[in-house]
Amino acid sequence: MTVEITRNECVVKRGGKPVATGRKQGFLLYLNADYGTECHMAEDDTEIWHRRLGHVSYGTLNAMVKDGRIKGATVKSNVACDACATSKRVRKSFKSSDEDSDTSEKSRSDVVVCSDVLGPITPASKSGFSYAVTFIMMKSRYVTVYPLRKKSDVASAFKRFYQDIKTASGTKIKVLRSDNGGEYRNETMNSFCKAKFIKQEFTFPYNPEQNGMAERMNRTLVEVTRCMLKESGLDKSYWCEALMTAADIRNILPNASNKSSSPHEMVFKKIPRIDHMRVFGAQCYAHVAKEKRKKLDDSGVRCFFLGYAKDQKAYRLLNADDGSIVISRSVTFAEHSVSKASKSRDTRVFDVIEEEESVEASLPDDEDIPAPVTEEDLRTPPLRAQNSSHHGPSDRPSDTIPTRASSTPGRNGEEEWMVRPVRKKRGVVRYEQEFPSHRRGRFNLDDYEGDFDSFYCFSAEEDGEQASRYQEVMKSGYKKQWLQAMKSEMKSLEEHSTWKLVDMPPGKKSVGCKWVFKIKRDPSGEIVKFKARLVAKGFTQRPGIDYNETFAPVARKESINTVLAIAAAEDLEAENVDVDTAFLYGEVEEEIYMDQPDGFEDEGSPNKKCLLQKALYGTKQAARQWNNKLSQHLVDQGFKSSTADPCVFVRVTREEYSIIVIYVDDLMIFCKTKEHIASIKNSLMEDFSIKDLGDLKYCLGIEIHRKREDGTIKMNQKAYITRLSENFGVENCKDVHTPADSNSKLIKMGQEEAFVPKYPYRELVGALMYIATCTRPDIAHAVGEVAKFCERYDKSHWTAAKRILKYLKTTQDLSIVFSGINKGELIGFADANWAGDLDTRRSTTGYVFFLNGSVISWNSKRQPTVATSSTEAEYMSLYSATQEAIWLRGLLKDLNYCAKNATTIFQDNQGCIALAKNPVYHSRTKHIDIKFHFLREKVVSAVIALEFKPTEEMVADGFTKALPRDKHSKFITGLCMAV
Repeated sequence: MTVEITRNECVVKRGGKPVATGRKQGFLLYLNADYGTECHMAEDDTEIWHRRLGHVSYGTLNAMVKDGRIKGATVKSNVACDACATSKRVRKSFKSSDEDSDTSEKSRSDVVVCSDVLGPITPASKSGFSYAVTFIMMKSRYVTVYPLRKKSDVASAFKRFYQDIKTASGTKIKVLRSDNGGEYRNETMNSFCKAKFIKQEFTFPYNPEQNGMAERMNRTLVEVTRCMLKESGLDKSYWCEALMTAADIRNILPNASNKSSSPHEMVFKKIPRIDHMRVFGAQCYAHVAKEKRKKLDDSGVRCFFLGYAKDQKAYRLLNADDGSIVISRSVTFAEHSVSKASKSRDTRVFDVIEEEESVEASLPDDEDIPAPVTEEDLRTPPLRAQNSSHHGPSDRPSDTIPTRASSTPGRNGEEEWMVRPVRKKRGVVRYEQEFPSHRRGRFNLDDYEGDFDSFYCFSAEEDGEQASRYQEVMKSGYKKQWLQAMKSEMKSLEEHSTWKLVDMPPGKKSVGCKWVFKIKRDPSGEIVKFKARLVAKGFTQRPGIDYNETFAPVARKESINTVLAIAAAEDLEAENVDVDTAFLYGEVEEEIYMDQPDGFEDEGSPNKKCLLQKALYGTKQAARQWNNKLSQHLVDQGFKSSTADPCVFVRVTREEYSIIVIYVDDLMIFCKTKEHIASIKNSLMEDFSIKDLGDLKYCLGIEIHRKREDGTIKMNQKAYITRLSENFGVENCKDVHTPADSNSKLIKMGQEEAFVPKYPYRELVGALMYIATCTRPDIAHAVGEVAKFCERYDKSHWTAAKRILKYLKTTQDLSIVFSGINKGELIGFADANWAGDLDTRRSTTGYVFFLNGSVISWNSKRQPTVATSSTEAEYMSLYSATQEAIWLRGLLKDLNYCAKNATTIFQDNQGCIALAKNPVYHSRTKHIDIKFHFLREKVVSAVIALEFKPTEEMVADGFTKALPRDKHSKFITGLCMAV
């Protein structure tokens, strides 16, 4: 150890490396006490390498020290590591079986690849990834990982892997081994493998050991990821960064099967350098280039290490101040700080949800993976004095394929997850260990990426299907199609004179704009159109200045059902049209300035702003202005708007009966003859550019099938249910014949239980609600039950929600049938389940209405107040049903259809019927709110008629409680639903 003394300072060095600093005062040297602990840790380079290499075993680490791969470290026996002890806990393994093993000599070749899917992982990553798929080359054990948004993206990932490995190493994959999951057994994967002469091998059901290499690799990667997240203190949502880094590490380490070579060496025939490796999550300081800072700004920014850049010889860092991603070569590391920041952290870092219905377990079970606990959104190491090293990354071989893949930018980093550290004034000693090929003065290539989610991760939709920004589509496989779509959009904007370029007046503010990209598909999922839409960033508009009124109506689902029931009964023609760039027809009344769009800036006037003349998509008033424009056009053509639903228009003459239903820019047209429809289309084309979609077959995600010979119209969401099942991993589930268990009831979590958002519960419930309100009244009650727990939910609620989805998958062909068997008849059923809610003891209302023998309106909801008797509960349900009946009668009156006679509502409670018919107060019913007694007025005035229906014949019973299988089948029959 040496001490270098200057006039006022001193530096203590060990082996030429600074380990402490101090000051000279008189004849004494005063060392900074802050460095005491850090100096002790600096002595142990072996521990640092253990952490740099993803908490590798000390056996592997010592072997690398002995053969010279790691220099400067000493051979050591196992050292206690808290992260390893708590994050690598496993059960005792079963004995291996030669016949089941996937590692026999004949199968160990790099042309044989095994694969497995990991997930769903909660929470989702910052870019929305919930799964990951691994591909392992069976001889070298080289692993490549692709994060996925959904399981069905495995085929896209494999296509990318096949091309990458072929380009980088010349290896042509000949065999793909996997489990029997639907993500591997599908037409897309089968077609690709046949085209490339790849043989697919599948494991026998319930024998995951036949794919043991992939299973074990996934477990290893999860263990390393868990260790690194635990020690770093970073939030769980950084699992994707940690997982990719873990894969990088595994590929440069020798393994039990190849003790003298790493997977990287075996695939690319080059020994990888490891002197650029750093501890995941380590505190560091990135240099800020002169061009990106002012004279007095800091020349460095505090960050945390997230991994290695893919396309650059640089590090990926998380900016501690604003949460952005920084790509930099000039970095000073303080690796010793990592373990200090996480000493009391819980071992449960992130959770991999096991699929209950899968035949292969992709990860160790709950015994190996503890459930997560509630913790802060983000924990970060405090800034403290460190012995840090100044390093840049080494020259990595250019012929390697990444264990991660291309960038997939996501949101724009405006969330509140960013680091907010407490600043302390402490010094940092910098090591001057630079790589031989680099000198300090050359470390000036920094690239700051403004968006946090600009991950190096591979997007499962890398071909551009899920592109969200202009920069992405310019790099996607669909660049040509997206460019054409953008040019088409700009042409429409110019034709509508949407804006004019002007110099923005002083004191005014402009709103931004962005491109939104979407692929439109038909019911079977085939691509129909690439659609690019330029939208204004309306969230920056100011009320009273940039906009005033914003409300715009859309047609109610009940209105659409009602018109379809009329169309089936009266044999009306039904067609569909779409208005191109509809919002551009609305006039802007306010003065709005907007930035020029990306990729289409005016070369002669790049600094000018767009003064909007029309209501561009994204502006607050756009929908309202368009609705006003279209409504005025229809009124001018002789149509009248319904008072019950302003988006339903009707025109009745002696020769014509026409109805138009509007949902934003989609118009459903119903007429007695094709000639009348053609006339309406011609009038629309005079004022708007429309797309004639022909007969009504698909609208708002709903499939519509018509059989004129049977006089029926069927409506279902089979394609949507199929996609939803794939997204949530239940596409291969066993058949489930009821949406809910009739023998159990859900209750809310106890207040003493810590709530952890472990499952994508709200996403699933939201999708189920959409289906329940559109085409599946048979799940209305079950969905209402699970929806009550969106604020706080546990595994029992998640299981119940998935059961509904499994039921939908089992009955995906079930449809609402409009037939007109009871022409001109509007009837309803109302029921209640008294005190059915175990948490609040409130009752559940259920009602359903039929027009022409077809279900058009239904509801299942918890009553707003507690009912003290079954009669009171039934009376409340009748009140709700009567409100709906009055609305439906108003709609039918506007449509000039069967609203003359009283509407019959059936009830199964005699006391409730008597109370409604006889205005006699009783002491037990005085407390019923007066508003419910308007029901009596409707009975007396013959607006509604009440009739008794026995409970076993009460159709609305299924809207108030879960039914056993036989009663549920009867419920479906009562709803007139069929396959």
